[in-house]
Amino acid sequence: MLHGICRMSREIRSKNIRLLIFPALSSLIWMEYQIEKLVCHICCPLRKLLLLVVLLLELITKMKWLSMMERGSLVQPVYGGEMFRVFGHEKVWVLDGGLPRWRASGYDVESSASGDAILKASAASEAIEKIYQGQTVSPITFQTKFQPHLVWTLDQVKNNMEDPTYQHIDARSKARFDGTAPEPRKGIRSGHIPGSKCIPFPQMFDSCNTLLPAEELKKRFDQEDISLDKPIMASCGTGVTACILAMGLHRLGKTDVPIYDGSWTEWATQPDLPIESVESSS
Repeated sequence: MLHGICRMSREIRSKNIRLLIFPALSSLIWMEYQIEKLVCHICCPLRKLLLLVVLLLELITKMKWLSMMERGSLVQPVYGGEMFRVFGHEKVWVLDGGLPRWRASGYDVESSASGDAILKASAASEAIEKIYQGQTVSPITFQTKFQPHLVWTLDQVKNNMEDPTYQHIDARSKARFDGTAPEPRKGIRSGHIPGSKCIPFPQMFDSCNTLLPAEELKKRFDQEDISLDKPIMASCGTGVTACILAMGLHRLGKTDVPIYDGSWTEWATQPDLPIESVESSS
């Protein structure tokens, strides 16, 4: 049996539980603090409800991130890496192929969290608890530096549509881009932003969910007449899978590809904004 393949499913479950318990506890403490700080003193019932929903979704997202990484999907890790870049942290790597490729390559895995990880999780929990109790904590070592050029707003996309300076690529499926398939979210119109081109994000990967080599990636962009010598920006449904296109372009040497944060979900909910589809073009 290869190194890195767990011998019993019980070990896998044990590993998942141990890895999950510390971030879950930290998230629960943080959520309790946020509820006390942001929600309990709000008189408006609707605003209070919305904040509770947002905080709950934040906790669920953190827990799902772990399971997504366990299943080997690169979407969430790539999106997380892009967020670190947006806030000024350049030393970010994504494990190509994820945990399944690591295991298939015969590398070792552990069935428990390391002592260092446990200490860091405990320190984070203690810091959150101090904040909750109104105590001061030591300054953090990670200093954020927001990179606004990597995140585009609705107005920037509108201006680029009217006066194109950036090539616009959309990471959604061709059917959604063409407007022949409905959007997964209710109330969202079908189609695409005028002037944009479609490169579905799965085209960045091979059959093993590994990022394609540079020459293959270039072919994908060449097929849609996307020039690497001109500026490029990317969008998708909600600004997540567009990061996959940015990662592919990063391999090709373009490290400054901005993401339209609101993406199609924001654009399509604005009734006064134009859209294109197969039907409107015919």
